[in-house]
Amino acid sequence: VFHGADPEAAYSNGPNAVVPDGFTFRSGVTTVVDTGSPGWRNFPQFKRQVVDASRTRVLALLNIVGNGMRGDPYEQDLTDMDAKLTAARVRANPDVLVGVKVAHYSGAEWDPVDRAVEAGKLAQVPVMVDFGGHQPELSLEGLLLEHLRPGDIFTHMYAAVRGRIPITDEKGSVRPYVRKARERGIVFDVGHGGGSFFWGQAVPAVKEGFLPDVISTDLHRGSMNAGMKDMLNVMSKMLNLGMTIDQVIAASTWRPAQCIKRLDLGHLSVGTTADVAVLRLREGDFGFIDASGKSLPGRLKLESELTVREGAVVWDLNGIAAEKWDMTN
Repeated sequence: VFHGADPEAAYSNGPNAVVPDGFTFRSGVTTVVDTGSPGWRNFPQFKRQVVDASRTRVLALLNIVGNGMRGDPYEQDLTDMDAKLTAARVRANPDVLVGVKVAHYSGAEWDPVDRAVEAGKLAQVPVMVDFGGHQPELSLEGLLLEHLRPGDIFTHMYAAVRGRIPITDEKGSVRPYVRKARERGIVFDVGHGGGSFFWGQAVPAVKEGFLPDVISTDLHRGSMNAGMKDMLNVMSKMLNLGMTIDQVIAASTWRPAQCIKRLDLGHLSVGTTADVAVLRLREGDFGFIDASGKSLPGRLKLESELTVREGAVVWDLNGIAAEKWDMTN
C-alpha cells in the first residue's frame, strides 16, 4: 500500500500500490499488513505518507532491500540487503513493523533469505518469503526445512510459477517435505495476488486437508482487477473449496494476528478495540477466477454489510446503522 507518484518506483512509492482506505472498509477489513513495500531507507516516508494518513490500521513487513519493493535493479542488489539496519528500523518502530520480507530476488544465492532471517532474529519478528524465479532454481525443500525458522511465513502457497516447485506433485499430492515444514512450524499463507493462486494447486491441496494458516490478498492495482479482487473474494474461494466458515474467519483474523504477535487484534474479546465486520453469506450461482484466468463455479459468497473501525461505522452497504429518513417531513 506504499502508493505514490514515482512511475519508476513500482510498489514502493509508485503507481502499482493502492490507497488503503479506498479498498479496506468496503471489504470488511480494518487492518492491513503491507508485505515489503518499504525498506529501512524509505520507511519514514511510508509512515508519513501511508500509515499516518490512513484511517485503516496499517502495519508492515520491512523489506530486506533498503530501497524496498522498487523493482529491478533495486531488488537484485545484494549490497542493499543489510540485516542489522533492517532489524534496527524494525526495533525502533514496533507499533508498525511486525516482520521482515524477502521477495523477487532471481539470483542463485540464498543471501537474501538468510539476511532476512538474520534480521528477523535480531528484531525477534517473523520473516515472510516470496520464493521463486531463481536461475538456477533453488530448493523449496531447502528453504522450508533448512533456511526458515518455525513461525516464518511461506506466502503464495498455491502458486505454480517459473523457478519454483509447487507444493503438490504431478499426481496432486502435497509433497511430504511440505507437510514436514508445517509440522516444524512454518506458516503457510495464501497471498493470492495477480499470479500466485492456481486451481491446479489449491483444489488438490485442500482436498488432502492442506489448508492455509493465513488467508490474504496480496492486493495491488493488478490483482484487484484480476482474479483476486478483494479479501472477501479470496475468503469466498476458500469457503467454496471446502473450508468451513469458522476456518475461513479464523484464518483471516485471529491466526494472522498471532503470526505477527499482535494478540490485541483479530478477536472480539471484551476490552479490545471495536473493529468489527458484519458479513452476509449469500447463496447463489457465482464464479471465481484463478491466476491463469480459469473460472470455477461456487454457491457461496461473502459480502460486507457493515464495517466498524474503533467504534465508528466506516462502511454501511445498505444503511442498516444509519438514521432513517422520514418521508413525511
